[in-house]
Amino acid sequence: MLKLPGGFGGSGKRYIVGFDLTDTSCGISYCSDQGDIRTVSLVSGSEEYVIPMALSKRHGAGQWFFGREAFASADAGESILVCNLFTKALWGEDTHIDGLVYGAESLFTLYLKRAFGLLQSVGSFDRMEAVMFTLPEVTIPAMELIRESLKSLHIKTDRIYFMSHSESFYHYVVSEGEDRIHAGPVLFTVDDRKLCMTKLPVNRHTVPQVVHAETSYFELPRDRGTLPDDLDSTLLKAVQGVSSFGQDFSYYLVGEEFTEESLSNSLKYMCGKGKVFGGTNLFSKGAVLALLEKTEVTDPGGKKKKNAEAVQPSFIFLGDDKLTSNIGIRLLSQGSEVYYALLDAGTCWYEAEACVEFYISGGNDITLSVSSITGGGNSDVIITLDEYTGELTRMKLSASMSDLKTLVVTIDDMGLGVFTKTRELHVTEEITLP
Repeated sequence: MLKLPGGFGGSGKRYIVGFDLTDTSCGISYCSDQGDIRTVSLVSGSEEYVIPMALSKRHGAGQWFFGREAFASADAGESILVCNLFTKALWGEDTHIDGLVYGAESLFTLYLKRAFGLLQSVGSFDRMEAVMFTLPEVTIPAMELIRESLKSLHIKTDRIYFMSHSESFYHYVVSEGEDRIHAGPVLFTVDDRKLCMTKLPVNRHTVPQVVHAETSYFELPRDRGTLPDDLDSTLLKAVQGVSSFGQDFSYYLVGEEFTEESLSNSLKYMCGKGKVFGGTNLFSKGAVLALLEKTEVTDPGGKKKKNAEAVQPSFIFLGDDKLTSNIGIRLLSQGSEVYYALLDAGTCWYEAEACVEFYISGGNDITLSVSSITGGGNSDVIITLDEYTGELTRMKLSASMSDLKTLVVTIDDMGLGVFTKTRELHVTEEITLP
């Protein structure tokens, strides 16, 4: 298991959490003062890592059941089952039970509260250093919903992050060593309608080496519950489509439906082509590994440093939500032109944000540099301040992304205090990136 670096969690006061969230289940891994990445199990000593996304309300009472207990209680006729809580909250679909209306967001918040409550043995919420949510796909509505729900849980940290399943997969694989990321890793997951396959091809000709995520989908019959061989045959077809002569592969089967009994033909084929790994907590562990890269830790001398041990520094992951260019500004420093980095390639567009203040005098053009790491070359973007009249003043430039390809730059005149008053100069430019 990966060990936390010295200093982090050594005092027994902090821990970090990786929270895998889908519309059918969740899974929770954490790294605490024990130093290992562990996953919450519903049964002590077992590996029941999958927590169903379900609640049920007891008939005629205010008692709510959670996870597997919700299904058991509903099956026994004791309660009314509510599933698909995540999607219902995103779409605002309220639930009617016993003549009462229960808000979709309220039920989702209750589910999160019960799920996070499983961490009580690890420590209280005020000891939680950071949380990384990993979702099949990260969207703005999903992030807003989760952040709003967390307010009711009284989680103290404001270090709440998000990443896609494909990026969690990348962090999990790359943590196992450079050989594993070069061994053709292929991820398979499944839901009621489709089999999902994700590959991580590596461009070895770039520095750092760029890792992409390529995802394909294979439809499954809606009534496949009566046809147990459908998943096996679909998986076999998918695997045969990516196999190539002379190359080894690493296959990762993530989910409860991938059992040895139901996948006899596809497993036999995969074992002949490479290594096969199975489990249910890959995404939550990958989220913790990503947090270890993000989280600042304190060394014994009291200085803060960034943990770089979790991920090999020779790689950069470029998923569908990542910037593919470095963006910076050219400034003068002590008479020489320097490059000041604003946004880095590999950053999720919804997390990309930067700010810089500088002095300007004379010319009214500000030049941004855009440098692609995927072979798109370099280019300059010139922003002209039409209202600026050339006097010495201090400007503040803020940069963010409104979507994957749209850079939003805001420039404000900050003045020079008592020497020069702040003017009403406010410029906002939207720039489409290549």
